[in-house]
Amino acid sequence: MQADTSSVQFTVKVTFAFDDVEETPRSFSRSELEDMVRRWDFSENEWACQDLLISAFPEAVSHWTAEELSEMDIVELLDKIGDQNPDMAIQMMKLLLDTAERHLQERDVAEQLLGNDLYDLCRNCAVQQKLLMHLKQDDRLARQLFRSAYVGSPQEDLLETCDWLGEPELKEKLLGLLKENPHFKGFD
Repeated sequence: MQADTSSVQFTVKVTFAFDDVEETPRSFSRSELEDMVRRWDFSENEWACQDLLISAFPEAVSHWTAEELSEMDIVELLDKIGDQNPDMAIQMMKLLLDTAERHLQERDVAEQLLGNDLYDLCRNCAVQQKLLMHLKQDDRLARQLFRSAYVGSPQEDLLETCDWLGEPELKEKLLGLLKENPHFKGFD
């Protein structure tokens, strides 16, 4: 008995389809961005805080191109706006803090906002005097800044600015908030 040496040949053709077109990033509405920041969930958009500010304050960013804005991080954006228009920058700060307010007692959130995103803005000389005037009248903002889970250089600098500007009553008010803050262990 002889082995069957017949063979079957077949050809497989593999086709790959590549789109040369880049996928356009999804655009989010202001309410969607606010919801992401409110939930502190950036799984759909890691730049939701910055995109929220751009969406909510188009006049503040209108002189930059989309490309220029995409190359800035939120710290640089806020600092540049603070230099040009301190009141607008404070409004932007308030929007972020108001939107994320329920998370300000969470260490990682408070540190991200106050220890990173808003850090330079709170220490910006062009902003500090106006920010102190807001803190005199806006108890909510004062609580957000001085009773959050992050306390560091921004708050310390604002207290020193109270001294420089002759605002002892405001300094006492802000120190009182710090003393009530269970996260405050003193300044280094």
